[in-house]
Amino acid sequence: MEITTIRSTKGNKIMRIKPQLIFVLAASVASIGILVATTLKSAPNSGNGQQLEGSWVVDATVTGSAQVIKALLTCTPNGEVVETPSVATAVSTGHGGWIRLGHNEFSLTVVYLRRDDNGELIGTSKVSSTLRVNQNFTTGSGRFETKVFDLNGNLIDTFVGFAQAQRIQVEAFP
Repeated sequence: MEITTIRSTKGNKIMRIKPQLIFVLAASVASIGILVATTLKSAPNSGNGQQLEGSWVVDATVTGSAQVIKALLTCTPNGEVVETPSVATAVSTGHGGWIRLGHNEFSLTVVYLRRDDNGELIGTSKVSSTLRVNQNFTTGSGRFETKVFDLNGNLIDTFVGFAQAQRIQVEAFP
């Protein structure tokens, strides 16, 4: 696996990043955002159409790559999001929020802590996404943008892509 070393303007090594790791991180963050957006559904008697609850399985791809990144996403009725990416050693669980943009259309933002191969904190990633869900709120799809930051908050990379989400259905056990 190729490793890219990022240097400051003074020539000091800031961090070493594996391009594939950044891709996986970006895709995971994006999938969280899409999964959160797809779980939005209207509460039966809320009148505001912004009730969000449930868990989803998200499949995300970064533009230009065929690799699929999986994630589990849980959305709360009060607009909070928690996402667990399939690259748990590279990024933390994601935390964020969602808002309703319009009929079956939502926006969300999720933030992750990034770690290197030794588990040391090296920065954060922020995924912003827009998602449209079907009328039954069982599936959804949309686009995302992932911004990758170093420990000082400097933007070091940006990725875009698409995601699809499927609501986890309860299966009664006899």
